[in-house]
Amino acid sequence: MKKFILFPLLFICLFTYSQNAEISGNVGENKVKMLRLIALADQFSMLEKTIATTYSDESGNFSIEATLTKTQMTLLAVDLTKGDIFLKPQSNIELSIVNDTSSELQSIYEQVPLQYNIINDEDLNTNIRKFNVIYNGFLLKNFNRISRSRSNTLINNFKHEMDSIFEGYKNDFFANYRKYRIGALELISRRKSEIMLMDEYFLNKKILYNNIEYASLFTEVFNNYILSGNSGIDYAKLLETINYSTNYKKFDEMVAAGNYKLEPDRRLRELIEIISLAKLYNTKGFYRNNIIKYLRQIERNSEFKEHRNIASNYITKLEKFIWGSPTPLFSLKTPDNKIVTNDSLKGEFVLLAFMKGDSKLCLSHISLIDELRQKFNSKLKIIMLVEGNPNSISNFMYERDYEWPVLEIDDILLIEEFGIKVYPTYMLLNPDGSISSSSTPMPDENIAPFINSLMKKWEKIKISN
Repeated sequence: MKKFILFPLLFICLFTYSQNAEISGNVGENKVKMLRLIALADQFSMLEKTIATTYSDESGNFSIEATLTKTQMTLLAVDLTKGDIFLKPQSNIELSIVNDTSSELQSIYEQVPLQYNIINDEDLNTNIRKFNVIYNGFLLKNFNRISRSRSNTLINNFKHEMDSIFEGYKNDFFANYRKYRIGALELISRRKSEIMLMDEYFLNKKILYNNIEYASLFTEVFNNYILSGNSGIDYAKLLETINYSTNYKKFDEMVAAGNYKLEPDRRLRELIEIISLAKLYNTKGFYRNNIIKYLRQIERNSEFKEHRNIASNYITKLEKFIWGSPTPLFSLKTPDNKIVTNDSLKGEFVLLAFMKGDSKLCLSHISLIDELRQKFNSKLKIIMLVEGNPNSISNFMYERDYEWPVLEIDDILLIEEFGIKVYPTYMLLNPDGSISSSSTPMPDENIAPFINSLMKKWEKIKISN
């Protein structure tokens, strides 16, 4: 009989904590466009994961929904343009997307976030947007006073003003969002030391894993903690421990014994260690492989599931596009309908040149690329991947008898998967198809010695294996 009772209870629990959130509206154009709802795998690593995909109809109307268990910041993407939107279980938001035509001529670095107007009365996003407008105006007007003032009066007055303005809206997520965003002002003012901020905002406080502003302030405060004098950790011993010990416990004991007494708070200490290791990964002198090993030990052995997840996400982000990492899969056509895939490029070094079809700058690089081709001859294969119509580039090459393959990127997500932010961009692949360099210099910036050094690295590793 008990078995029949448990199933309804399980169903009720799942229904209570996991419910759909829906966004509907119009993309601002009479076009079919791809829309995605992207969640952050966690608020610290900020690794993005698509949780729903749909397309607008020919009139631009769309509806997209996803199952959520908690209130969180998500990203709504129309094609490749993204904007943050806050969702909770059972959210039902209707919005109108503002079509920003100016961004079509800009690089992705220069593009403004997705702009939209909320049509229905949705309290969480409406209040967050209202607060952000006031906050940004306050910071813009008072930045110099905040950073130079000898007292916290200005910030305290702002805090009280916000409490008054939003007194009628009771929402724990929003209250914490405000609290930790205003806390960032205290970091700017430097009227309180990092130790004081740690005590006020984090020590003996609940960790708000799901609040983006909590995570943002946490990362800012603790990002340099291990390397700062505040920690009391000897730099030489830290370097020796990470570089020559594979035992994560030694690192943990070192942090626990620092000036900021973290020994009693295992949960807080471990989160600080994850953030610190991610920082040290890109700090000169520390062995990256050992840092990844430490993070993997947390991923596998932490008693806190949130930390296992965060460590795993950091590993994914840190190892993306490093030497020897997998290249995103692609299958693209040349103008004469030949298929080029990752596998078809194996066996030689390949320079991927990402171009924009209507870019004069990209056209100006083609002759430089041919000089590079002549210099390396058969040692280097060149492949050009073009976003947009490739006719201008193909015609330019035809007139000059340049003959390397030109591939049209017909899947815009491929641009995102390769992390392309600006054109032109160059990537070098190893003969096994893995990444050699994702940040290859421009052809007029000593690219040849750079490629030669990576070719030698490949040969050295090949011989040693």
